Amino acid sequence: MGQNQRRALWWRIKPYLSEGGRPDAVDIELELEEDPYGGPVPGGRMSDKELAKLRDEARDNGYRDGRSGMYDEWSLSTGSRPPYLMTLEAKREEALAEERVRSLRDLQRLEERIAVTTQDLKKCEEQYRRTEHEIERLAEQEQEIQELLSGNRPKAGANQDSPPGGHPDGTRREGAAPGGATVPDHPGYRWAEPTRGLKRRLLAGVARVAVMALFAAVELPIQYATFLYFGESPMMTWAFVIGTAGAMLVAPHLAGGWTKRMRMEGWRSPLLPGTLVVLLGWLAGVWLLAFLRTAVLFVPTVDSVTLEPVRSTIDALDLGRAPVTVLFAALLTLSGVVTFTYGYLGENPYAARLADIQRERRKLEKVLAALEGRRHRDDYLVSLAETRKQRHAERWQAWIAARGKPYEVCAAVYLQAVADAMRNPAFTESASQWLRDHAAQKQPAG
Repeated sequence: MGQNQRRALWWRIKPYLSEGGRPDAVDIELELEEDPYGGPVPGGRMSDKELAKLRDEARDNGYRDGRSGMYDEWSLSTGSRPPYLMTLEAKREEALAEERVRSLRDLQRLEERIAVTTQDLKKCEEQYRRTEHEIERLAEQEQEIQELLSGNRPKAGANQDSPPGGHPDGTRREGAAPGGATVPDHPGYRWAEPTRGLKRRLLAGVARVAVMALFAAVELPIQYATFLYFGESPMMTWAFVIGTAGAMLVAPHLAGGWTKRMRMEGWRSPLLPGTLVVLLGWLAGVWLLAFLRTAVLFVPTVDSVTLEPVRSTIDALDLGRAPVTVLFAALLTLSGVVTFTYGYLGENPYAARLADIQRERRKLEKVLAALEGRRHRDDYLVSLAETRKQRHAERWQAWIAARGKPYEVCAAVYLQAVADAMRNPAFTESASQWLRDHAAQKQPAG
């Protein structure tokens, strides 16, 4: 596995080790990083071993050609090119052609990265505008609800499409007075209360759960002793016990919350039938459970040895069925009234809506900050597009020139070996002049 592939593998694993998503620009980057032939940088230079081998080959060929008598002092002056130098030139062009292909692949890679970054910038700006508009809308709603809960009567010019202009579900209330007159009494205005902080809401929730748990601890043993006479399995017995105890506590609590909401928003609400059904069902449950518990207490007991009736504690108290039934009904009613009161004294629906708006606004503000960072980054990268292309061209031009230098060195080594083998000063001078002219031809114009 190459360096590019190892780096691509790491960048694929890294998002799973940290939070947050991955933009499209990174995905296209990873897709190109996996290419073993392309790459963000040119290929490595020729190794010392390969360069030494190429020089030794040029030197050996130079000695061989110099001793063969194929050269004289005019061989390089006629404009002809020695066969081995043509072979070196072919190898050089082959290496440079490979690097030019890599250059084109890298340029395509760079253009794709710039295009994806530009597209990501457009998407980021659009998402930024939508998020900013949503935050402004939530801020308006938050301000209106805060004024409402503080006891300030809203003006007729206020936004009536938001929850402060109607119900917490966002419906509109009609009948606003024209001009600067005040809007008719708003249900949230009549029930104005301070906004509950997070700690206060947490403490209220803990207190509510503690009271419910206390009443459940009282109800569970009573219900267990009652349903134990059914003779069912322990699982069925506990199912009856937990189901009835939970229903007798949760039903009045929900009814209390619904009653407060209807008291604030108006009694003509779809919650009214549901609240009445829940309360009637709870009252029926109170009567049935009290009757069942009384029947269990008055079950006659028999001594297992003498088979004679045993006088129970309830008989010793000389209490009738009616007082005992009323007693258990009063206990169940007391727990239901307390849970109903907790539901009724719950948080104002408008204050709860305010807390939800504030939580959503803080969440969107974090998203907006992240989008702001992405937008600045993409904008900076897009602004450098031309500079990056220019630097890409300069880098590859310099590298391609450097890539052909070893072959020019080998050409000089070859001619030096030919001159050493011929021992002809005229050929040595002709070879030096040929190398100077050849180097001058390869210099860029200007």
